[in-house]
Amino acid sequence: MSENDRLSTNQRKALKALLECSTIRAAAESCGLGEATLYRYLRDDTFKAELRKRQDGIVSSVTAALVGLAGESVKTLRDILDSKTASDSVKVRAALGWLAQMRQSVELADLAARVEALEQASMGGK
Repeated sequence: MSENDRLSTNQRKALKALLECSTIRAAAESCGLGEATLYRYLRDDTFKAELRKRQDGIVSSVTAALVGLAGESVKTLRDILDSKTASDSVKVRAALGWLAQMRQSVELADLAARVEALEQASMGGK
């Protein structure tokens, strides 16, 4: 039995609303439940696990779409940097933006590797 099967109809409506709305209040209005009910659901381990699973799925989809745009994005940056008509300030902003994203990507990859190593170490210790 999946976690989703253990959720009530109202909890499944709340999940959908929480994933589509930007605030708890908006989600509560969207699914016709009270804010207090949504906050209570958010304290439930099964509900939280299903919400996290669905959020992870959304993040994975967005990440895949962004990866798909990587080649086009690099070409766009290259075009800007090589442009004879783009101002120096535009070129600098484009270069700095790219460098910041590269640094963040390296940091995230490092963090992911460290978390994986910690998870492996904790599994070995049990």
